[in-house]
Amino acid sequence: MKWSYTSGKINVSSDEEEQQFLLEELIEEASRHQARKKKILIFFVVLSAILLVMQSYGAELAEGMSVYFYIGYFLTPIILSLFISAIAYAVIRRSPKKFKKLNKHFKD
Repeated sequence: MKWSYTSGKINVSSDEEEQQFLLEELIEEASRHQARKKKILIFFVVLSAILLVMQSYGAELAEGMSVYFYIGYFLTPIILSLFISAIAYAVIRRSPKKFKKLNKHFKD
């Protein structure tokens, strides 16, 4: 694989084909990816807080239980929100085919 940069374009050539990518598009896609990651992090924090509040709203915390009970009690909403956030990130992180091809070239 060979690549070169000329006048705002990245030229990537491999044994099979040659492709051009605009540097502006790559930078734009990277900034969109960062924005998605930030939104997912905010979603995770908010969802964790909501689940923790909902869990402790109507019930009193049990007394005299082992440490493991309290760890599980507070960690369960966080694990649930982590799972939901991971699924949401997997769904929205799809990148255009053009950038998948570029990643494929650099992974080889």
